[in-house]
Amino acid sequence: MQSPKRNFPTECGVRAMPSGSLAESFPFYIKECGFCSERKFVPGKQYSYNDYLLLYSIDGTARYTKTKTTVYTQPHSVVMSACNTPLTFTRVSREWNFFYFIIGGSHAKLFYNLVRTQNNIILSNPFVSVLDSCIELYNILYNAEDPARDTWLYLNSSLLIQNIFNTLYELGHNIRKIKELTPAQETVVNMALKYISDNYKNELNIDTICNEISFSKYYFCKIFKRQMGITVHQYVNEFRINKAKELLAYSKLSVNSISTQVGFKTPLTFMRAFERSVHMTPSEYRSYY
Repeated sequence: MQSPKRNFPTECGVRAMPSGSLAESFPFYIKECGFCSERKFVPGKQYSYNDYLLLYSIDGTARYTKTKTTVYTQPHSVVMSACNTPLTFTRVSREWNFFYFIIGGSHAKLFYNLVRTQNNIILSNPFVSVLDSCIELYNILYNAEDPARDTWLYLNSSLLIQNIFNTLYELGHNIRKIKELTPAQETVVNMALKYISDNYKNELNIDTICNEISFSKYYFCKIFKRQMGITVHQYVNEFRINKAKELLAYSKLSVNSISTQVGFKTPLTFMRAFERSVHMTPSEYRSYY
């Protein structure tokens, strides 16, 4: 299973939302939203202590600085931060696309404190619903004709924000569970990752991997999903796609040869999987990079 195909906005845009008693009567409301690919992004100057930034990094890498602390966003990471001080994002890759929302409301602080992390970054993955909710939230806000009077818009956007917070809380809960894994369980997963890395060119399935590491199939799948956040099959496919990206960018091998090199059974299977994951064909990826 590859990353699901999503319908992203066709162009970048930012919209400030009207405030007022209707908006502020909901547990969450959006003050501003955007779909951007800025080289530098600095939210926070015009917002209050009780406003919160939610930023979903779709692809590319950006350097994120707040109060002299610098970290890097990776694809499918979420930044949650209070807007009490300016935040500076600087693009370090060729492209960086992201959604952002400035969130207010009576429940914003409570839910922010439930999901916040030490570096303000929550690692997501393309298989959970956070990105889908961000796309839907942006679309209904950006395309609203008269948001000041649209009760449906505020109701639905408040529910979507709560869904995002709930999912982020579950992700954090799963990470805490991962930290509770015993050394033996961690070793089993690490052994599987090494075996996949060494044998991705060959036919791989769960039975083969479990036989290699001498572990129960059912128990292994459960531990792997718990630690990695995705299934074994999803991980193998994404690993192969990433190897294919390297070959497309740095070698002169044909697309058919690359499909064989990275372990896909047929070029057609490879091209379909690649396009679902990367949202462009292998040839388009090669010409772009």
